Order: sequence, then structure tokens, then C-alpha cells
Amino acid sequence: MFVKMKTSLFALALGCTLAACNSSMDVATYNNELITVINDNEKQIESMNEAMNSKDYTRAEQARSTWSEALDKQIKKVEDLGSYKGDDVLQKGVLTGLQTYRKVVTDDYKELITIRKAGVADETTSAKEEKALNNINSAFEKAAEEVNKASDAFEKKYAK
Repeated sequence: MFVKMKTSLFALALGCTLAACNSSMDVATYNNELITVINDNEKQIESMNEAMNSKDYTRAEQARSTWSEALDKQIKKVEDLGSYKGDDVLQKGVLTGLQTYRKVVTDDYKELITIRKAGVADETTSAKEEKALNNINSAFEKAAEEVNKASDAFEKKYAK
């Protein structure tokens, strides 16, 4: 069974049943490995949201740092996993999603934490805060779209 990424919260969902292929890993296992990696970010998102909602910006910065380290490991894992029989569509889609998350964690969440920690509510900081929030939301949507697009292409190619 394929595990697919849901656009909303990146939860696990079951897809098409596939026959095993001749490789070191069958197609369903390969798909599930990659999608599980990207879906693991849901825990990081929840941790970040909890810290930000509680206005605990020290904890938010710790969550951001932990997430950044996890992303580095996830990207390495996906790179090391490689393509499936020379087909890298799913691998590239997942890498694009992970790299999008890394940019959000490195830039936008860092900016948002800094703004909220300062507690200054003037026109300039409000505009910067809104920009960071918009960037985060847009990036999450983009990551989901990229992974879903790659997953759909991979599934169509290997589904029986």
C-alpha cells in the first residue's frame, strides 16, 4: 500500500495496492519510507505551534532548532535512499518539500520568533509578522503540493 501525504496536516493515508517489484526494496516500501519521512514533520509543526501559542519563545526557539536538526537528518536519509530503479520523481518531490521546510525553519520561523519575543506591536513589526506568517503558510501548501504531485506521478507509474 502507498502512504500518501494529505494536504492539510500531512497525516498518513493509505493508497493503491501494488505488487512487489524487483529491487532491493519493493515499490510500496520505498514509497512509504519517503512519505513517512516527510510526514514526521507534523510532530515538529505541532511542537512549534504549541510553543508559539503559549508565547513561550524560548521553547519555540528550541523547537525550531530541533526541527532544523531533524530536517538535516531527513534530507540526508532521502538522499541516501536514492531513486527507485532510476526513477527519482518521488525522491525529488520529497526533497523539495523538506528543503521548503528547512527554508521556513531557518528564515521565517526565526523571524517570527524574534518579532513576537520582542513584543513590539508597531506598523513595521506587524507587517513583518504578517509576511512571515504568510510565507510559512504558503510554504506548507507548496510542500504539500509538490509531494502530492510527485506521489501521484509515482503511484500512477507503479500501481497495478
